[in-house]
Amino acid sequence: MKKAYLLLTVLSFVLLTSCSNIQGEVPSSGSATEQEAPVENEDITLPEETVSNNDNKNNEDEVIIDPVSQIDLSLNPNELGEIMILMYHGIGDTESDWQRTPENFRKDLEYMYQNKYQMISLNDYAKGEIKTKAGYTPIILTFDDGRQNNFNYIEENGQLVIDPDCAVGILEEFKNKYSDFDVTASFFLGTNPFGQKEYVNDKMNFLVDNGYDIGNHTYSHEKLEMLGSDDIQAEIGSVNNIINSYVPDYNIETLALPHGSNPKDEYLDYMLEGSYEGREYKNIAVLDVGWRPAYSPFDTMNNFKSLYRVTASEIKVDNCGMYDYFKQFEAGSREKFISDGNSNVVTIPKKHEEYLNKEITGEKIINVY
Repeated sequence: MKKAYLLLTVLSFVLLTSCSNIQGEVPSSGSATEQEAPVENEDITLPEETVSNNDNKNNEDEVIIDPVSQIDLSLNPNELGEIMILMYHGIGDTESDWQRTPENFRKDLEYMYQNKYQMISLNDYAKGEIKTKAGYTPIILTFDDGRQNNFNYIEENGQLVIDPDCAVGILEEFKNKYSDFDVTASFFLGTNPFGQKEYVNDKMNFLVDNGYDIGNHTYSHEKLEMLGSDDIQAEIGSVNNIINSYVPDYNIETLALPHGSNPKDEYLDYMLEGSYEGREYKNIAVLDVGWRPAYSPFDTMNNFKSLYRVTASEIKVDNCGMYDYFKQFEAGSREKFISDGNSNVVTIPKKHEEYLNKEITGEKIINVY
């Protein structure tokens, strides 16, 4: 009887142990061969909270790159160097002080491209927004008077097309030829923009839609030094109103002084701000006539109320044509602006630090070397 009881006890223990293993209980210790092998390629969905925690960890592990460390100092960046604001007028068959032939204008653009100049907007210059590639020098093209040879339409095979030998036609040609040239220019207009009155609306909207700037060159081209406050406001405000009748949402912010004539001191503020026929205007940059390269926008010497320009000519006898200054830049007798490639960083040599205008640089990072 005792043997039967003992046998029954052993059988009960074996059955209980087997049930435990069937229910998936795994010993807390033992070798890997003793434990159940994991299932390969099994899709596992983590709880939402777990995924969130992993994302936060990845964000914490992100490396923040110091933009200054990315500046290539071997390019000798100097963002307190000079910038040429070129003063063009006409593009025509004969060369003169105030007119370039189409061939010579093409030569100018080719020189700029081959010698690491990049066109920038006058508006961006005035705001200190220099987006030029590292190692390149910004350059600004301006055209006064709004002549028809600046932007001319012709008929070709029954279609209206841009004259390939007008200023805009040549600029568009270079835009297509060199996609990295950042082609742009500022056109300063009066009462009859580009002639061909029937096409004015098309021309104005083409400029705005294709990255060009439009500025004010006054209503009558009178010397502002001869005018009082009301007349100055009429000269500027009326042209702004004309421009906005074609491009209502465009903000005109720049003025090219006729004859380089500033108003008398007591009326100077009306050159910058005023109103006409109920509409206000405000100019952030005012251009003189041709003379010499302009200062960097970050230079304390810069005066946005009276910006220097360089005459876009080769026949001036007073050594102030653009190729005179190109040669001086090449020779190093004048220091040109050389971009560091980051519009949020202003990189300057240590020797020029005292001339840095921190009101203009604002929140930009200053990199002195």
